[in-house]
Amino acid sequence: MPETIDSPIPDAEDREVVETLTAVKALIAEVQQAQRTIAWNAAVVLFWVVAVQAFRIFERQHLFETTPSVENLKSHETLLDQIIKLGKILEARIQNIEDEDLAEYGVTRANLAASVRELEDTFLMWHGPELEPEKASELEKAIFGGAA
Repeated sequence: MPETIDSPIPDAEDREVVETLTAVKALIAEVQQAQRTIAWNAAVVLFWVVAVQAFRIFERQHLFETTPSVENLKSHETLLDQIIKLGKILEARIQNIEDEDLAEYGVTRANLAASVRELEDTFLMWHGPELEPEKASELEKAIFGGAA
């Protein structure tokens, strides 16, 4: 029968070292996961910014450079609504991320919020409720003076 060498029973000090190393490894993994999450969210915000730029090109070409068709207006409304919703989701996703961490990727919470508000204003301008004639007349008088 071959002789086997029993592994020594680790003493308390060895177990403490192993537990400490395990805890350190877990902490490192947690920090790395947090960094990946921040990077992912920042990348999604940057892709959203590109999507907004592409939307603005569509808007310019189909609403400003030509007389918009009913289909163009409907596409504009749908795209704008979706891009606003995604922007609001992104605002919520980054609310607990530190500004400095976002800044490493060129993302600022204030710029995202301002972009979403600007898109909401655009939506109201193009697709918001029509003003009652009396209210429109009052606004025109207040803005431009004199009778409307």
